[in-house]
Amino acid sequence: MECLRMRQTYSYIGDLVDFLINNEQRIKNLMLDYEIQTKVDTLQDGREVKSLMFTKQNINVRFLPNRIDYTYSFPNPSTDPKSVYAAVKEYFKLFSEIFPDVKGQRIAIVSQGFIKNNDNEAIKEFTSKMGFESAFGMSNELHFKINNPKTVFEPINSVLNIDMGEAKNNKTQEVMKVLLVSIDVNTLAANTVARFNPKSFDRDFKEIFAEVEVKHTQLAGY
Repeated sequence: MECLRMRQTYSYIGDLVDFLINNEQRIKNLMLDYEIQTKVDTLQDGREVKSLMFTKQNINVRFLPNRIDYTYSFPNPSTDPKSVYAAVKEYFKLFSEIFPDVKGQRIAIVSQGFIKNNDNEAIKEFTSKMGFESAFGMSNELHFKINNPKTVFEPINSVLNIDMGEAKNNKTQEVMKVLLVSIDVNTLAANTVARFNPKSFDRDFKEIFAEVEVKHTQLAGY
């Protein structure tokens, strides 16, 4: 089954409150050619922290109290994901030169896409190959989630989530039935050591990226 990619998000997760409070203008200077939105939240200790969200064409970068997210929306599903990885790597290389001390406690890649499901064809194919049809009979509804935890440079979660939904063609306004696909590969929440520095992006993310691509390959084989 072909999974058409929609967007991919690379995240550093951790306590970024002080970073946001102390570096608002420096972050804005880094993102001068992006449109900006802000949101002020009051923390439990009474402090106020401003989240910063930047958008440029198909790129969105968010600086939140507990994470930094870089999201790339695919203008074309055939865009090489390796080129996206390279672009994100270059962004965080520049970021680390300006903010060398920022570290995350966790990292993650979330890849979102969809599988065309006209006349429930994708559901029929998926349930048949997974053995669900022979066990339970034909189905017209599917909600599926599985985590294949494994150890690469450290233990990670490798989650595949499939759900039902719709996709709209912005050019033709056509709405079609689809299976929504989310692949979420992340380091474990139990490890709270701040150890992921953006200057080591390639070392930290390459095996997580490889696992995302394994999941896409497995889907394509069905």
